Amino acid sequence: MRRQLDRTLGLYSAITISVGTMIGSAIFVLAGTSYQVAGPSASLSVFLAGLAAFPTAFSFCELVTVIPRAGGGYAYAREAADGGIIGFITGWGFWLAYAMSCGLFSLGFGTFLNYFFPFIPPMVGAYALIFYVMATNIKGVENTGKLQNLITTAVIGILAVYMIYGAFFMDMSHQRPFFTEGMKGMLSAMGFLYITYIGYGLVTTASEEVVNPEKIIPRAIIFSLILVTIIKSGVFLIGSSIIEWKELLPSVTSTPLTDTAVVMAGRAGGYIFAFAGILATVSSINTAMMAAARTSFAMGRDNFLPRMFRRINPKTQTPVFSVLVVAFIVVMTTAARNLENISTVTSVFALTGYSFVNVAVMIFRKKWPEEKRAYKVPLYPYMPLAGIAVNIFLVFQLMLTNIAALSLAVAISLAGILYYYLILPKLGTAPSVISTELVPAIQSKLKEIDKGGYKVMVPVASPDTIHFLIDMGMNICGPYGSVQPVHVVEVPEVIPMDSGYYDDFVSGGSRGKEVVEYLNRLGTDKNTLSDPLLMVSRRLNHALTKAVEEVSPSLVLMGWHSSGIAYWMRGKSVHKALMELPVDTAIFKKGSKESFKKVLCPYGGGMHSQESIKLAKRIFSEDTYFTLFHIAEPGTPQQYKEKIE
Repeated sequence: MRRQLDRTLGLYSAITISVGTMIGSAIFVLAGTSYQVAGPSASLSVFLAGLAAFPTAFSFCELVTVIPRAGGGYAYAREAADGGIIGFITGWGFWLAYAMSCGLFSLGFGTFLNYFFPFIPPMVGAYALIFYVMATNIKGVENTGKLQNLITTAVIGILAVYMIYGAFFMDMSHQRPFFTEGMKGMLSAMGFLYITYIGYGLVTTASEEVVNPEKIIPRAIIFSLILVTIIKSGVFLIGSSIIEWKELLPSVTSTPLTDTAVVMAGRAGGYIFAFAGILATVSSINTAMMAAARTSFAMGRDNFLPRMFRRINPKTQTPVFSVLVVAFIVVMTTAARNLENISTVTSVFALTGYSFVNVAVMIFRKKWPEEKRAYKVPLYPYMPLAGIAVNIFLVFQLMLTNIAALSLAVAISLAGILYYYLILPKLGTAPSVISTELVPAIQSKLKEIDKGGYKVMVPVASPDTIHFLIDMGMNICGPYGSVQPVHVVEVPEVIPMDSGYYDDFVSGGSRGKEVVEYLNRLGTDKNTLSDPLLMVSRRLNHALTKAVEEVSPSLVLMGWHSSGIAYWMRGKSVHKALMELPVDTAIFKKGSKESFKKVLCPYGGGMHSQESIKLAKRIFSEDTYFTLFHIAEPGTPQQYKEKIE
């Protein structure tokens, strides 16, 4: 069986994934803490943190061209180090960094919700958001790419207006003295603000969904990092120039930059800015929790974490245990209610993981020197070495300024190392909870068919109707045509689409395996059957459209799936296929009969009715009895009746 990924994300979507995660925490959550640590120089801190992210960003850009099939810092380090402790520690760091960063977003959301509804305590709003995102990830919500694009565009638009309009309200005297807390304060804020830039790495976790990832993702990373660095620095500078930085501290206000919007545009300005904060934090926590669950799922798949992490719930078809563990980490982080400590610990994990990403670039340069790379790190090897040096320097700065948080991060890292050497070896003998075998491939006895003749594409999903669909497709195409079976596998966003393991979930469970086994049994006597195509996708109908573009069939023959309100809410794939597929489409709904001797054909006189008669002549044998009927309303002109007759 040929396997193909249904890539749906373009450059703009890739940029919004990256920007959407980076734009939220610094501006809407950590602004007050940053001013407290660095004073007016917080704008320089966030600018330098953005510059510090570029060397590692260049490494991500090269790695995605080397391993475009399964992105993410964990995957790169694991592949470069052939697993081992380096691969584990990198995954451990990214998993916890993504999960713990969600605490910042939830606390920010609770604060902004309280701004609109003062009777809702901030912590209630924070926990409500966590459980909402957890539920949507467990349920496996439909692809939300368009919503992500809309939210990110709206947030950027509001911040752009804030910067342009706010420039007229700036009082530069508020910037003097600039280094009120000295260089130490500025560098300290730079250390924990670095965590607000890790979003650019998240787009590589979706590399299997991006069209032409070798070119699109490097462009998205560089552009988004430049854009976010400019916006963050500008907002921080303007904010502390409108109101003196001492009035923006957490001890004075929980919504510092929202207060500056009130100065600019009154109460309405405050509500608009707070609304942007709600959008940004919801978008960020959803992306970060999803990335954390994907990472733990991948680590479970790679036998770095207990097999429960890769277990797929048969009802929701999502890794429920992975999502629940991530949600638990987020709840515990949120309960700490200390923004500086949360960001410091998270930064340590991110800095550790990003250091190994830079190492991975150098390893791959030695392992695969002849490998073609659509993008190469500039000034190699100095740039990845600079990335490592910057990351180590920032960890050192955090050690000097927040020894308690750093100690906690080191303790958690040591716990991970002890787990790797003491507990992980014992997990190899534990009973498996999920099969890691690949979906059995269709045997090579099914050959490629000549592209000429009448071609019928048959999407197959249910073992109850597959033999009817295949047989009917063969009758339609005739001896000189061909039937192209297509099996579409929908993967929830919380699971990496190109995981490399097609277990019970990806093969559609036992029913999906029945479909594969049926196709295997067809044998060489079915000379009109082409090699089946497996499409792995986030959206069924998009995959069908892509399959039509590749196969170029004369007709698509689909089975009737279901009906009713529940089916309509789930996506109404048959209805969408009839409306969206750019080719003639027929729907087969199985009745109680195993053979067809009598056929009733409604006839309206139009193009579709005429084509249905032609199609019926292809499907049924000569001894089939046809009845054609037309319903004429009272008062129908005789001339029209004669035309129909």
